[in-house]
Amino acid sequence: MDDLFLSFVPVNSILHRLDPRTKIIGLMLASICILKASSFMEITLIMFVFLILLFICHLPVMHFVRSVRPMLLFFAILFLVQLFFTEGTVIFSFKWLSVSYEGLVLGTIITLRFVFLLLFASLLTATTSPSRITAGIESFLRLLPLKHIGISSHDFAMMMSLSIYFAPLLYDNFRSLRDAQISRGLDIKKEPVKAIFSISIPLVATSVRRVEEVAMAMESRCYSGIGRTSMYVMEFRRMDYLFYLLYFFIFSFFTMPYFKGYIII
Repeated sequence: MDDLFLSFVPVNSILHRLDPRTKIIGLMLASICILKASSFMEITLIMFVFLILLFICHLPVMHFVRSVRPMLLFFAILFLVQLFFTEGTVIFSFKWLSVSYEGLVLGTIITLRFVFLLLFASLLTATTSPSRITAGIESFLRLLPLKHIGISSHDFAMMMSLSIYFAPLLYDNFRSLRDAQISRGLDIKKEPVKAIFSISIPLVATSVRRVEEVAMAMESRCYSGIGRTSMYVMEFRRMDYLFYLLYFFIFSFFTMPYFKGYIII
């Protein structure tokens, strides 16, 4: 499953050796910067940062291309909505449809925002195992007063980790069911309604069965969210502090107007 959406790829690289908390904080800051990006210059800077991270993580480009592929339809719809329904200078019109320059620019920027959000999220999951993500999230949640509302930080982190774990499994099951139905003579293009029911119903049944198996396995191992320990020792190293310094400069560029203007000049 190394080529699936949000899957972990074990490689010995700088990003893989970073503390999971460093990468989680980096993803949150990257998400803020991406959502604040409003020009092609800022999008280009985000792309440049991603390419640098891609280079030092020693992962193939096709892994991220395959991770983005399941969302191509969503990206296309998002772009077309902005393209046809944004008012501005008309550059092309056909009957009741019109394409404006502002819609073209806005659609491109918004679509690239979501693409890079997905790419950076995929970069986190590709370089961090689910167990390390759980340990990192739990260390953050431990600072919150969740116990006063009856929630354990271990339980909350475990739920998030299982969500990340089931994402590639769900896509893998969907692909297997689709290939199985096609091998039985189902034509998805000619019978889309039948294809939806033929795939969605067994997909839900398979997912529920997999959830029950995971729940039974956790109960058989006497899982408890109270008083748990972790096999990973959370420790910031020299490389982590270097990345925090890079976070400061990049985040300052996107959030501080004076700092941004100084860099541009």
